Amino acid sequence: MKFLTLSGLTKQDKFNITQILVILPFVLLCIPTSFNRRAEYHSDTIPNPMNLLWAIIPFAVVYALRVIFVENLFPKFGDKFIYYKPGWGPGVRKFRVKRFALVLFKGIYFWISAPLGILLFKHEDWMPKGLFGVGKQDLELLWDGYPFQEQSPMLFVYYCWELGYHTHSLVFHMQSEKRNDYFENLLHHLATIFLIVLSYCNNCLRIGALVLVLHDIVDAIMYLSKSVNDMPNQVPVYCGFFFIAYSFLRFRLITLGFDIIPAAINARNYIPEGATGQYVHWLLVGLLCVLWVLHAYWFYLIIEIIHNAIKNKGKLQDPHAVG
Repeated sequence: MKFLTLSGLTKQDKFNITQILVILPFVLLCIPTSFNRRAEYHSDTIPNPMNLLWAIIPFAVVYALRVIFVENLFPKFGDKFIYYKPGWGPGVRKFRVKRFALVLFKGIYFWISAPLGILLFKHEDWMPKGLFGVGKQDLELLWDGYPFQEQSPMLFVYYCWELGYHTHSLVFHMQSEKRNDYFENLLHHLATIFLIVLSYCNNCLRIGALVLVLHDIVDAIMYLSKSVNDMPNQVPVYCGFFFIAYSFLRFRLITLGFDIIPAAINARNYIPEGATGQYVHWLLVGLLCVLWVLHAYWFYLIIEIIHNAIKNKGKLQDPHAVG
């Protein structure tokens, strides 16, 4: 990535950078307290932060698969799949083929990860109906017995799986060329990783799993829709944008904003009196709010794309794509 100067940054870039700079000191302040939580409570039910090192395995697997498929196999398929549009030069089509390979890889990943998360936790009584829960669907049970909750082994496995993937995404993002959504996605990657690590250390795995499942559902729909963006037949593209808009509204705005964030705020009633670093709870709530604001902004962009398509008689244009 080329060296960035302030003059080359948009107002949105500066806003996102400011958020990152505001969040980082609070995260650094919360890390010692969070990593010491197990010793503070003298309980084996509090997760051991060192167990997150197992995330190295899914990180390495996903990283290797991305190199194999995105840089070698999928571009060959995309070269046959992506047709030339009028006015495209060789550089534009090469970019679109590369982009197709990436979104196809991510689409396949999320179509594995999202159903996996639903299947693992749909019978848990704290899984809400909005995320396909079939148990009691009682969000109060997210904090039942907190902080001394015994978590299922699958929550630990799922956390390492997700941390490995999101760390791989951050590494690739840091190596990528700066685009118009670079700092938005950087903020999103950092907020997600901070949430995973801090929620794990503070035994907030249940609500953390809800946030991760929610994101994976939307990403599965979004990347599948993006993979057909350059098809000659635009009907799948129109359908894709409709489902992206619907999934963003239902899951990332309504479910996150009106179910999960209020449930996260409710944790304050279960934190033991005298516990150190109670500000960690408010940092976690703040990070969830940062994600919600990003999602609201992206939803606005989606609606803008659909509005422009109607105005331009059906021509859809992804603002994050070239050509």
